[in-house]
Amino acid sequence: MSDAELHLALAAHRAGQLGVAEQHYRTFLEAHPRHGGVHHNLGLLMVQRGAPEEALAHLAMACQAEPDRGQNWFSYAKAMLAAGRGQEALPLLEQARARGISGPAFEAALQLAQSSPPAEELAATAARCERALAREPENPQLHFQLAGARAGLGRIDDAIASYRRAVQLNPEFAEAHFCLGSLLSENGAIAEGFAHYRLRAELVHGREVPPSAQELPHKIKHDREQREYLAQTQSAAGSFHLEQGDHVPGFAVNPRNGSEALLQQWQNSRPQLVVIDDFLTPPALEKLRRYCAGSTIWHRVYKAGYIGATPEDGLACPLMAQIAEEIQNVFHPILGAHPFRYLGAFKYDSELSTGTNIHADNSAVNVNFYIAPDEANLNPASGGLDVWDAAVTSEAQMRRINGDEPAARAFLENARLTRIPHRSNRAIIFKSDLVHKTSDCRFAEGYLNKRINVSLLFGDRSDPLR
Repeated sequence: MSDAELHLALAAHRAGQLGVAEQHYRTFLEAHPRHGGVHHNLGLLMVQRGAPEEALAHLAMACQAEPDRGQNWFSYAKAMLAAGRGQEALPLLEQARARGISGPAFEAALQLAQSSPPAEELAATAARCERALAREPENPQLHFQLAGARAGLGRIDDAIASYRRAVQLNPEFAEAHFCLGSLLSENGAIAEGFAHYRLRAELVHGREVPPSAQELPHKIKHDREQREYLAQTQSAAGSFHLEQGDHVPGFAVNPRNGSEALLQQWQNSRPQLVVIDDFLTPPALEKLRRYCAGSTIWHRVYKAGYIGATPEDGLACPLMAQIAEEIQNVFHPILGAHPFRYLGAFKYDSELSTGTNIHADNSAVNVNFYIAPDEANLNPASGGLDVWDAAVTSEAQMRRINGDEPAARAFLENARLTRIPHRSNRAIIFKSDLVHKTSDCRFAEGYLNKRINVSLLFGDRSDPLR
C-alpha cells in the first residue's frame, strides 16, 4: 500500500493537485516516518501552497534522514527565505555549499539571504501596499508591489491574485504579465502561465524596434530569410507576428509511446536515455513547424551560429502548452513528480552553426525533440545529439564543464559516447546531468531546412526522487 500511496502522491503533485498529493504523502509517512525524499517533497509542496513555515519541519527531517544530500539543505534554506527568515537561511546555505550545491541559483539565494528583509519588513511592505490600495484600489503598480511582497512571504496564491489584479487594471503591464506567467507555469498552471508569457511577448516585441548593429551574421541571415518567407505566405504585417498556434484536437504527443517497454528501457539504459520516434502526432508536428517558421520569436542569439526562442519571447502558444502538459501525462512513469520548469527552441544556421558545446543541464530530466524534415539532413548518420555515459555530480563541476571546453574533454577522456542521429519528429528523453552536445550536423540551405530542436526541462537536478 505504501508504494501505491507514493505513486499517487507523485502523480497528484505533478498534476498540481496539491491537496490530494499532501494526503498521500502523509499516509506514506505513517508507514515510513523517516523517508527523506518524501519529507523533502512534502516540504516543497507546503512552500508551493504558500505555507513555508509548515514546510520547515519536513525539510529539517529530510536533512536529518539524508544529511549528505545537498539539495535537502538548499530546499530547507529556500523555505526559510520564503518564510522571510533570511538570516536563518545563511547557515543552511553553507551546509548546501559544503555538499556540492553551487551555481547561479545558489548565488541568487545566498545574495537574497544576505540582503533580504526580514519577514517583518516584507509584512510591513505588504501592509503599506494594502493601506495604499484602500485609498487607490485601482492602482496597478501598488498591486504589483503587493504581489512581490506576498511572493517573498511565500504566499503564492495571494501573490498570483495580486499579479492578476495588476494586469486586469493595466493590460499592457508587461513586467506583471511576465511575473504572473512565471509564477503560474512554475506551479502547475502551464497553459494559463503561457498565455501571460505570450502577452508579454506581444507587448515587448510588438513595438517597432530597429535591428541591432551588433547582430551576428547568422541572425541577420535568418531574419532576412524569414521576411522573405512571410512575404511569400502573406501571413504577417509589421515587425512582430505570431503564427496560428492553437491546440490540436485530440492528442499532440503520440500516446502510444508511453509504454511499459519504454519504462523498462529507461530503467535499464546506460547512459540513461530513451529514443522515441513519431513523437508528435502529424497535426501537431505540422502546426508546430508552421509556428516556428512564421513567428518572429527568435530573439536569443548565440555566437556558435544558432538562435533561440523562449516562452516570454512568444514560444508560448496553446499548442506548446498542450505539448508540455501531455509530455507529463504520457511519460509519467519516467517524469514522476518532476514539474515542468522551462523550455526553449533552437534554430541552427545550415552553414555557420557549430551547435551547442559540451554541457549538462541544471534539471532532472530533459525532453529534446526535432522538427526539421528528414530530407534537410545531409548526413543521416549524425545531426542529432551526442551523449556520454558520464554525469556531473555537483553544480560546481557543471559550471567548470559548461564553461571550459578543454576541461570538458578531459572529463570525458574515458567516457563512452552514444550518438543519436537526427530524425524528423524524434525525441530523446535523458537525465539532465549527463554530459551532451549537438552532434556534427550538415543541413541543406533554405529557410525551411534549418535544424530546429525544442528542449523542455523537468524537475531539479538534485531532486532525491528523480
